[in-house]
Amino acid sequence: MFYSEPQYAEITPDMKERLERFREEHADDPVGNVADHVLFEDDNVRIWEMKLEPGEASDLHHHEHDYYLVIFSGDLVAGIPPKGHPMEPFVGVVPEKGNTVPVPKGGTEWALNVGEKTYHEILIELKGS
Repeated sequence: MFYSEPQYAEITPDMKERLERFREEHADDPVGNVADHVLFEDDNVRIWEMKLEPGEASDLHHHEHDYYLVIFSGDLVAGIPPKGHPMEPFVGVVPEKGNTVPVPKGGTEWALNVGEKTYHEILIELKGS
């Protein structure tokens, strides 16, 4: 496991259509949890785990605090904000050995596994930020 700058895949017209279709089909989703379940929590941090099989998506979620994502496996994962959000959809490339990336507070999105491998990460939520 290591830290490196996030890498992004080029979004092809087919992928753009897939991400837009997902966003339209889920436009009325309520905001839910940032990941599957909490592994640990104290006054300073909340540690979540998330696994997404190919084609699976997380809840629509909002990053209320700063986070570190410790990514163990996967190949391609999309971040899809709701329409009207200032961020555009993106597709992140998961390095073979995984990665650790910071995520600043403020974003709202779904994570969608658009790859062929299981996506697995631990999210470390910094509650004081």
